[in-house]
Amino acid sequence: MKRLDRTPWRRLLLTLGASLTVAVLLNWAILKLFGQKSAARAEHSLVGIIFLMAYASRVMDTGETRLGAVTFFLLALIPCYLGTVFPDLDITLLGIGAHRNPLFHSSLSFLVLWWLVTRQSVILQAVVLGYGIGLASHLCWDTLDYGDVRWLPGGMAGRIWLAGNSLACLVPLMVKSR
Repeated sequence: MKRLDRTPWRRLLLTLGASLTVAVLLNWAILKLFGQKSAARAEHSLVGIIFLMAYASRVMDTGETRLGAVTFFLLALIPCYLGTVFPDLDITLLGIGAHRNPLFHSSLSFLVLWWLVTRQSVILQAVVLGYGIGLASHLCWDTLDYGDVRWLPGGMAGRIWLAGNSLACLVPLMVKSR
């Protein structure tokens, strides 16, 4: 068996550790900015920031966009947070009994926004992609952590709904940018 070179692994672990530290600090700052104290809100926004950092690093590696990775990240950070919040607006608008409503816990809002900005400026696209990343992360986290969607029978149907809609939010991210 070949001996693994330790330098790439050490660099990778240091990069991951530094990235996680930055994600936690950014999450703390955003939660403070918006006056959020809920543990569930902290979980959703942290997962959103990690998704956003992963996508920004992909953009940096492939050079797919006219925006740099840092510019994209900064433009998409607040919309990403808003994407992590949007699904829970059903509590505010419809009450706790309607939480995880399939309309709010779907990719519909993102897909409509994406359709509206596809032929618009790269900056607007980055903002909407940030929202989509946040929404996808919320739906993904709910798939793993909760899985129950109102009006859908059983936990498995809810998990399939959440996972499918999370993936639908990520499709435009997988398509090469203009």
